[in-house]
Amino acid sequence: MTAGAIPFSVQGPENALCLDGGRTIGWEMAEQLRAENLLHLTAVYVQVGGGAFAASLSRGLSESGFDVPLVAVQTAGCAPLERAWKSARDVADCASDWATHMWPWEEPPASLADGILDDETYDWVADTQQLRRTKGRVVVACEEDVVRAASIGPNLTAIQSSATGTAGLAGLLSERAVTGDSDRVALVLSGISRH
Repeated sequence: MTAGAIPFSVQGPENALCLDGGRTIGWEMAEQLRAENLLHLTAVYVQVGGGAFAASLSRGLSESGFDVPLVAVQTAGCAPLERAWKSARDVADCASDWATHMWPWEEPPASLADGILDDETYDWVADTQQLRRTKGRVVVACEEDVVRAASIGPNLTAIQSSATGTAGLAGLLSERAVTGDSDRVALVLSGISRH
């Protein structure tokens, strides 16, 4: 490390280069949206575990001219970002008081979407900044919606996504009562199912 090595990490606070994958997906989404002449979205639903993916994807969309409200989705079985968002949404320098807003989830995390059960949302500051900037929100999906999304996603698409990868869809299902039929939303189906 003293010679300049970069640690292997998928968390932005440890290695900012890891954010380029999510930003690239945001750029590619913007390119595809333009190709399909979909120039306005109501929201983008993104599953959140450690948080780097949501923040960087949202930033990539923004850098490409799509200022879309970020909807960060966690499961009821582990939702530390939602807790932090409630206390830090109006705090400009929330990182200076980290422990007031972010601490490990107290209960053993549990969900079919097991790939996003991070006990802390390590990139919560970046997520909070993007949520604030895009006028987004955090949605906590109930386990029933997580299970439904894990079935619906692969059945309606050719993407054999895992339950973790369909957790954004679970968030959309959770908000179905407030999402209009004419709303245009994007979500990411990621993480192949290995079952």
